[in-house]
Amino acid sequence: METLRQSMTWMHTWTGLLFGWMLYFMFLTGSAGYYDTEIDRWMQPERPPAIEVTDANRVLLFEMALERAEEAMPKADEHRIFLPGDRSFSPFISIFSSTRNADDTVTRSSLQVLADGGPPPKTRETAGGQRLYRMHWTYHYIPRFLGEIIAGVVTMFMFAAIISGIITHKKIFKDFFTLRLGKGQRSWLDSHNIVSVMSLPFQIMITFSGLLLVVTTFFVPIFMAQYGDVLIAERGITPQAISQIERDITGRGDKIERTGKPAPQIDFAGMTATFETELPGEKISYVTVHNHGDSTSRVFMTARLEDGVLRRSPTVGFEVASGDVIRVTKRNVRDTEDVINVLEGLHEGLFAGPILRILYFVSGLLGAAMIATGLVLWTKKRRQNLRKGEAAERNLIIIERINVGVIAGLAIGIAAYFYANRLLPVGMEGRADMELNVLFLTWLAMVVHSLARPPQKAWIDQLVVAANIFMLIPVMNALTSSIHLGNTLPLPGRPGDMALAGVDLWMLVIGAGFAYAARIAARKEANTRNTECKTKKVEKAPAPQPAE
Repeated sequence: METLRQSMTWMHTWTGLLFGWMLYFMFLTGSAGYYDTEIDRWMQPERPPAIEVTDANRVLLFEMALERAEEAMPKADEHRIFLPGDRSFSPFISIFSSTRNADDTVTRSSLQVLADGGPPPKTRETAGGQRLYRMHWTYHYIPRFLGEIIAGVVTMFMFAAIISGIITHKKIFKDFFTLRLGKGQRSWLDSHNIVSVMSLPFQIMITFSGLLLVVTTFFVPIFMAQYGDVLIAERGITPQAISQIERDITGRGDKIERTGKPAPQIDFAGMTATFETELPGEKISYVTVHNHGDSTSRVFMTARLEDGVLRRSPTVGFEVASGDVIRVTKRNVRDTEDVINVLEGLHEGLFAGPILRILYFVSGLLGAAMIATGLVLWTKKRRQNLRKGEAAERNLIIIERINVGVIAGLAIGIAAYFYANRLLPVGMEGRADMELNVLFLTWLAMVVHSLARPPQKAWIDQLVVAANIFMLIPVMNALTSSIHLGNTLPLPGRPGDMALAGVDLWMLVIGAGFAYAARIAARKEANTRNTECKTKKVEKAPAPQPAE
């Protein structure tokens, strides 16, 4: 009868193999999401400098933005105006308008304006960091609803693999301090143990929170019972159901019908002063205007407060006609919204400062390394028990080669994505999609290359390519834009721009990491070749003659 540890070993091995490639994709693209805003900015070098929001210009910016919103969508029930702040590095004021229709669907539109009220300058179309990040749970080429189902299933098996791995590993902490280089399979196992244990708390948190964030995808029957028929739309449910679910979760009430009676001009200055009195020390992040120009008009001023991992949204609401305060909320409306905010804040690192964000990013890369070493280790364990020429041995050779293309090839594809951003024609139609096509086509080319080469040589080839292609990104950036390290690195007398410089610097660090890995692979290949040569010499050496 199998022991618990033996059964867990079986589960850990096979779940790791079955979903390893998909999990590697999720971890690598998801790690890029911790710098999605910085990548967005890097990929649009034409963007003007960010707006500096001060106490002196905040009211003027809200007034100007509301005027532009009314010009663009005068019949909207709601305008939500976001000033740039935190990590947005944005030169734009973002406006989101919405109208709830008679059938309970919602028509939405968005608009961006500069601080002077003008339209945003023409910038290159790009998928940026946002779509690179979203791919880690939507998989890009398939419908989003299906992508979320796949991501949920894969994440469940990832969680099972982590827990079973902990149970299986008898000496988990002792082996954390053990790294034996040049020992073949033993070295791969030591590497797998180290990168796994080093970021184990992160892996448990990121997997559990990610699973719960997509778990509603599996609750279609519950939605059907509660909200009516369910359609396979973008989110898998009808627009009417989406509206009702949002109201249930956030606590926002039904639409307030207009009366047709005019309301006075909104006194943003007076409301701002009241907001600062009610919530001392807080700064307004965005303003929501309901039924502008009507006697039922209301204004809600909201701060964005990070209370540790839990994001709070303290709000002061005003009735425009009377100027009275109608609501002061110093915490989120519903406990359910607290739960969502905690999970999202943990998973996406929304609360993280610069140092913690680096740790998030590095932990994500360690997660990818954990999966990559696990995939290689799986093949090495099975090779020991196979005889040359067996059908299983031929299948294993294919898996070994695909491992190279998946692991090193995906990284090369992501680097190619950055090159495509700079080298594709700026006015190209469908440019954003073509950037992503370049990523996947490059990745496919690397898989094909790995199938055509012996695994050890394929590793060396692709690691060398990855090292060079990443380390040359800052050079390519300097040749194609003005936001290169020569202008963005802080120097005495020049503040610089670390958000932009950081993208180039990370490329150099990642490239150096691949260069080190390529050196190890080349050394191992040379040692293997020398060993084989010595073996052949011994076999060919003439047998000693007996003494006469």
